[in-house]
Amino acid sequence: MSEKKTSQIPMYSSFVYGDRYNSITASEALDTKFSARLRTFFQYDRLVASALRNIKMNQNVLQMGLVFGNEIDQVAQTVGAYGQYDIIDVNPFQVSRNQEKYGAVYPCLHIFEQDAATLKIDKKYDVVLCFLLLQELPIVTKMKVINNALNAVKDGGCAIFIDYHNPLYWHPLRYVVRMYNRLRHPFVEKLWDREIDTFAKNKIDFVWRKSTYFGRMFQKVVATRKNDIKEIASTQAQDATLEDYFLPDF
Repeated sequence: MSEKKTSQIPMYSSFVYGDRYNSITASEALDTKFSARLRTFFQYDRLVASALRNIKMNQNVLQMGLVFGNEIDQVAQTVGAYGQYDIIDVNPFQVSRNQEKYGAVYPCLHIFEQDAATLKIDKKYDVVLCFLLLQELPIVTKMKVINNALNAVKDGGCAIFIDYHNPLYWHPLRYVVRMYNRLRHPFVEKLWDREIDTFAKNKIDFVWRKSTYFGRMFQKVVATRKNDIKEIASTQAQDATLEDYFLPDF
């Protein structure tokens, strides 16, 4: 992947989130495990562990969007020194900050300034990961990012989308979260209204699998590009757990 800077921070990001992602003070406060756990109602470790179940050592992994917390460390450690772990982000400040933060700690890790909504690459990856990214994107950008993620997946590989979901109606935090989102995260609620696979242009080229967490407040959607359907079905059957059958685990 080229390191040429071709991105430009979208106007909606500055309008909605202000200087949150351009302030070293705010970034240092948010970039801790405790902060990540607090902002996900202490589901952060569970969501990261869920993502890692679909990532293997020595694979080529592309992550769309930098995140706060230690998710990047865990993915890099799982991929290992002989794999490849590329991360792209549209924000030059966060790219620079994370490049300085990680330096040469993980040989597999490379961070680039790129816009996931306009990404065009020839390389195909074993895994493409969007971790709590879609919640911050307006609907048109969501569609572009989801389809770019799917286009970057090689045959037999998968795209992983971990994000918010429409909670159960009896969830005690449902309406508190809805009020907060409408004030601070206006793009989240579209993930309540639509399934992630409905944004895909070539949906039938993938096998889709969905799990939910914490009373369905969070979701994990895995889209595996069709290669050998029998092999995919066998692998999924071996890895299946109760959460894969849409059972609430609140």
